[in-house]
Amino acid sequence: MYHDKLVFLSIHFAAFLGWHFTSLGGTGPHGPTSTAGYAGTSLQDSVTLKNGIQYWTIPKTGDYIITAYGASGGNGTYYNNSQWNEGGLGALVQGTFHLTGQTQLKILVGQKGSAPPSSENLKQPGSGGGGTFVTRMDDLPLIIAGGGGGGGISLPGYHPGDDGQASEDGSRHGGTFGESGKLYQTGDGLSQGVTKVAASAGGGCYGVAGKAYPPLGKGGQSFESGGTGGIFPGSGANGGFSGGGFALYHPGGGGGYSGGGVEGNDDGGVAGGGGSYNSGSLTVIKVAANKGDGYVRITSSEK
Repeated sequence: MYHDKLVFLSIHFAAFLGWHFTSLGGTGPHGPTSTAGYAGTSLQDSVTLKNGIQYWTIPKTGDYIITAYGASGGNGTYYNNSQWNEGGLGALVQGTFHLTGQTQLKILVGQKGSAPPSSENLKQPGSGGGGTFVTRMDDLPLIIAGGGGGGGISLPGYHPGDDGQASEDGSRHGGTFGESGKLYQTGDGLSQGVTKVAASAGGGCYGVAGKAYPPLGKGGQSFESGGTGGIFPGSGANGGFSGGGFALYHPGGGGGYSGGGVEGNDDGGVAGGGGSYNSGSLTVIKVAANKGDGYVRITSSEK
């Protein structure tokens, strides 16, 4: 009886000090629509959702450790080919923040990238994974973990996706200063730099969506624009929620503080990972840290 009481108290204490935010079952380019997944946890009845973004209030003034994990990109393969080019992994970003009680936070958890069904497309590159964001209500970021780029098709010239980045910039002609990523056609001569890459780049924190293959495609949206993943109607692999870029013939870029870009031509290509951001103290940043959907852990630093 005494032992059971100690176990109950320790679990209750841990639940009081720690909160674990997930993608709540959301898939593809759009975020979750229900908080039912938090039933029975320390977040039950304390999170509200609006367009896939989670709103949560700091219970009391103090120091909090926030750890964010970006989502991974989708794997790329080729019709009847058992080999894979893996999507990049999400970054881990951790910091300590002094927060005032009743401060409300916006939490956007990145969702993993995907690949289109083999019946729809002989070439099957992966889409970009979404970045994971924790911001104040005015969209001022506290911490952002970059998502991984999608894997290219499993043929020579195509490559695994870049991981979410430790720096603020996205890779592979990714965005800078919080902007979304770009498309870049590689090669020699006058064609270099022409955007004929069949995919979309990842979304960043601010501004417009990641660049997208015209005319139907929509790139991964920036955080301030809602974070919807990149979408190509019909045969494309849509990007993960929180700025992941769609894949068509090339893989999609990862979302993050600055979106990942995509480089490619008719003979190959590679997708960049999204950048990361940390305004806290006692910072920790790791690349290649997470496979699958992103998540956020918040703990009180009080002993």
